[in-house]
Amino acid sequence: MSDATNPKSPGVALFQGILLLVLGALSIIFPLIASIAIEQVFGAFLLIAGGYALATALGRKDSSASHRIVSALWALLALATGLLLVFEFCAGLLTLTLLLAAYFAAQGIVTIIAAFRFSGTSTMWVMLLSGAVSLVLAGMIFSGFPGSAAWVLGLLFGINMIFAGAFFISMSITLRARAA
Repeated sequence: MSDATNPKSPGVALFQGILLLVLGALSIIFPLIASIAIEQVFGAFLLIAGGYALATALGRKDSSASHRIVSALWALLALATGLLLVFEFCAGLLTLTLLLAAYFAAQGIVTIIAAFRFSGTSTMWVMLLSGAVSLVLAGMIFSGFPGSAAWVLGLLFGINMIFAGAFFISMSITLRARAA
């Protein structure tokens, strides 16, 4: 396998890192465009998954009729959700933003509750901080809603891509050092 196509290659890791840094920066600079792109890709994935699931449910002869009906209903739900996301992107952005805020709130509560299992350790304090940050993020999203729907997905995705890019660049440096 050539160096350019080897996933453990320092060059590939460096390229991935730089690409993620650039895309992350663009997502932070243009959060609305990034948010819409994320929502559209998610909708497209649901359309593909729903279409495949429906074809599979209708084509299966090895399971009961009730199983095929339930599978087909789930597939139709995925298709309907995908269609709504793709064609009603404003409503999709609002929905995904609310889901993200609810996720952060639930994660924060669960993390804070779980932290007390590590009472008296540094882990407890890290978990409490993590839970508090999740609750603050949820509060920021909820308090700015519906306006936060225009920026939150793109901004958070961009931040995530920058950290992932930094990881890949760091991995590239480590791989180069090991190869030398």
